[in-house]
Amino acid sequence: MSAFLTPPSAHEVHVWQWHLDVGDDDIDRYWQTLSTQERERTNQFRFDRHRRRYVAGRGELRQLLGRYLGLPAHAVSIEYGSDGKPFCTSAPRGRAICFNLSHSEHTAALAVSSGFEVGIDVEHVRPIEACVPVEVFSVREHAEFSAMPDAQQQAVFFESWARKEACLKALGTGFTLPPDHFEFDLSVRGDTVPRFVGGDAGEAAHWRIGDLSLSPACAGAVAARRTDWSIVRMN
Repeated sequence: MSAFLTPPSAHEVHVWQWHLDVGDDDIDRYWQTLSTQERERTNQFRFDRHRRRYVAGRGELRQLLGRYLGLPAHAVSIEYGSDGKPFCTSAPRGRAICFNLSHSEHTAALAVSSGFEVGIDVEHVRPIEACVPVEVFSVREHAEFSAMPDAQQQAVFFESWARKEACLKALGTGFTLPPDHFEFDLSVRGDTVPRFVGGDAGEAAHWRIGDLSLSPACAGAVAARRTDWSIVRMN
């Protein structure tokens, strides 16, 4: 088992990033740590590339959680809430941690916190389908987006999408709530707070979204329903 990791403080979110396209030796090592359910899920993917990326994502997740919990990767027990958000049930007393995992193409990112729910999302920048902004943005956001120069729209769209997805993942609801449940001022780049949450400015004040842009080609965000935290990049 790798060296023990000190869990984040009450005011930190640890963020890890790794590449999912790894060699056969790593895939074999990760495979040995997966649960029966995770192995069954792996075999449901049609393409080998997607199977390998899933194994690399779940395997490294288990490695990191195990280091925080003082457990071998295969002994980490991961279960799922009613809305599909994973949580760890094998934490020893006094080591309860919250986590959230995201991946896009070959990039994975993990957020780990102590004592509060957190959401993370990464999105590789790619062409925007014409219908997508309508589905993702509120009426006001869509008007702001449409007024932007074309050269800015792609970066703003994926930054906004990552913010919304991170917020929804922090709630554990995924997209069972509409994306416009969280509304932002699209002119604000980087760290921010929502303008409204469910139409309520008071609820929005409880939230904070940290920018996690990994490169010009990959947008990202971390979100939590509390304001007194900061991102600590772990690699």
